[in-house]
Amino acid sequence: MSDLPNPLRLTHLTWPEVAAAREHVRLVVIPVGSIEQHGPNSSLDTDLVIVEDLSLRMAARFHPQILVAPTVPFGMSAYHMGFPGTITLRPTTYLHLLEDNITALLHHGFTRLLFTNWHNGNEPVLNLATQTFTNRYPIEFLATLSFYDLEDDALEKEIVKSDTWGHADELETAELLALRPDRVKQDALVAGAVNDDGRSMRRRFWGREIRRNMDFLDFTANGAVGDATLTNLADGQRMIAAIEANVDELTRKIFAAPDELLARGRIPQWRAEGSRK
Repeated sequence: MSDLPNPLRLTHLTWPEVAAAREHVRLVVIPVGSIEQHGPNSSLDTDLVIVEDLSLRMAARFHPQILVAPTVPFGMSAYHMGFPGTITLRPTTYLHLLEDNITALLHHGFTRLLFTNWHNGNEPVLNLATQTFTNRYPIEFLATLSFYDLEDDALEKEIVKSDTWGHADELETAELLALRPDRVKQDALVAGAVNDDGRSMRRRFWGREIRRNMDFLDFTANGAVGDATLTNLADGQRMIAAIEANVDELTRKIFAAPDELLARGRIPQWRAEGSRK
């Protein structure tokens, strides 16, 4: 990444620089993370720093076409509240927070926006946001992208050795190690203390696409699911590279999409207005 230009980061610019950026910025990325436990293996801001770093790296590769807005640090993490330090928002609070970010950016002339995400619990509200904001505001493009959906499946099967995984495991810890090694507690890496009842419940309901309330304390005594003791830097670097290759392909598709295609999903009164410059 050292050979790439510095990413356009809203918080690092002056207002004249932001005004000038409107001439060449084609997409504003809004990273959304969470403050939640990741077992003894990694810091509470794991999801925050991963989504922020991936978003900034994305902006550097497409400089100066992408502007990165301030990261939304908090998310929907009620099911981690059994572990000290986790902070969660109410769904309405979270939706209003996202809406206020969007309306401020629209006011300043940015009408093509992308939420980037690294926390599964955020997805329901993000989906609601993309469906409702476009009906109330003159948004040209609004979408959400969860970076973990772009992981390479074959590579994941190679890296993950645990029979139950998915949080603070060997893969996520390796990805964090590749991006922010200062957040990995390498002297405290442990396997997830998953109990049999929790494992059975997850397979019985989640394995059959039944979504029910859950608390991680009912599932794992130490908050981790997987085995972070198996993590290594090379695995993390390989998966981050795979994610970024897919990110770049999708970004090019967004940039190449004709305006009439991007207009789909907007109600007619906004389709006719065009871009607010």
